[in-house]
Amino acid sequence: MTGLVLKDFLMMRKTLKTYVLFFVLYFGMSIAGIFPISVATSMVTMIIAVLPISTFSFDEMAKWDRYAVSLPLGRREVVGARYLFILLLLLASAAAGLLSVVLTSLMGKEEMAEMLATLLVTITYGLILNGIMTPLVYKMGPERARTYLYIIVFAPMILFFLAARLELMDLSGLKSVPEEVVMLICYLLPVAGLAGLGLSYLASCRIYEKKEF
Repeated sequence: MTGLVLKDFLMMRKTLKTYVLFFVLYFGMSIAGIFPISVATSMVTMIIAVLPISTFSFDEMAKWDRYAVSLPLGRREVVGARYLFILLLLLASAAAGLLSVVLTSLMGKEEMAEMLATLLVTITYGLILNGIMTPLVYKMGPERARTYLYIIVFAPMILFFLAARLELMDLSGLKSVPEEVVMLICYLLPVAGLAGLGLSYLASCRIYEKKEF
């Protein structure tokens, strides 16, 4: 399984290097006060969260699955390697985001609690995004599933914007919620996201075991 995970990292190494440079650039711009660090960490984390979907496209072009199912590891291990790749990517982005949050807080640029809450919510969204998309890609293929990716990414933002414009939501009551309660919810969100990713893994295994190549 380690070799399968390494294969994904090697396949995406050039893209990952590019996004590392983006993160350094965004972090520098945040330090300069151009925009908040939470914006930089959210953007980079979300971009990295979408990267695992791209690995399916490369696999399809190379007809990788025909070879993968012939390996002695078994189909569940092949699927497990892809989910491990997803977790490692999100963990790396979370670690980079946490480092930027701590450094920015030490320099007195922004409040740590607010930045940390944003980071936790973004990581959870990345877990949910991959949890929904991965079984869809296994089922329909990367090209057909890409439409659902756009829906999952943009639909919540559009609905939230419309609800705010039409005054369908009253968020004023959130200001009275204690900060400790808000942070506790934020800490629990990634746990829920991981649980959802576990269910997603089981669904992907069932799909992949029945798929013919």
